[in-house]
Amino acid sequence: MSPGSLFDPLADAYDQARPSYPDQLFVDLEMLAGRPVAGAGVVDVGAGTGIATRAMLARGARVLPVDLGPVMLDRLRRHSPDLPVVRGDGEALPLRDACADLVTYAQAWHWVGVPAAAAEAARVLRPGGSLAVWWNDVDAEDFHWYQRQQDRLEAMSPGYTRDYRSRPFAEELRWTGLFAEVVTVTCRWHREIDLDRYETWLRSKSFVAAIGDRVEDFLAAERRSLLRSFPDGLIIEPFRTVLVVARLP
Repeated sequence: MSPGSLFDPLADAYDQARPSYPDQLFVDLEMLAGRPVAGAGVVDVGAGTGIATRAMLARGARVLPVDLGPVMLDRLRRHSPDLPVVRGDGEALPLRDACADLVTYAQAWHWVGVPAAAAEAARVLRPGGSLAVWWNDVDAEDFHWYQRQQDRLEAMSPGYTRDYRSRPFAEELRWTGLFAEVVTVTCRWHREIDLDRYETWLRSKSFVAAIGDRVEDFLAAERRSLLRSFPDGLIIEPFRTVLVVARLP
């Protein structure tokens, strides 16, 4: 998983502008996990500032957030001051065996080594429990403003490629041999966001931070590009949320 130092400097931007998740995600999660979120004991790994944690708490889950970043966890505690948190790594969870109904990774599974993290999830899950991993991916491949952004990122951010999340996540989980079934579902939605908050959203991304000294040039070019497509400064940002659920026997 990413070291705490990677996202800790981005915690304010992350907290202010990262999108939450659509209601349909949790409907799909309950269907695939075979149990309601309400009442479930959830270990939310890579919890960050608590976006997914709060969404599950609001639906009645009992959630234990886990993250490597002390600053990210501090932001989470500001929102949920009475909630216990754990500083830890998904590849070596500091938790006892068979203590959870769900292990979740929101926007975080691509940072872990699959064999180790899947084995740890299976260890802390009760029989019949589920590992659920999901991402909000921008669903804008057909839009010029998005393609211009991706071209810029590939040119300016070291090692970045627009298909960095195109791994066969479900197949990787099947290959571990730990799970009885692995299912993927996708839902689509959008949000409206003003240009200033959109810039903050960009600043929350590790691959934007990796641009380094030229990040202000990148953001200025983005502002010009977006205003060409959204002259009123209100950006309609489409997403597809991809959910992969792996259930234990």
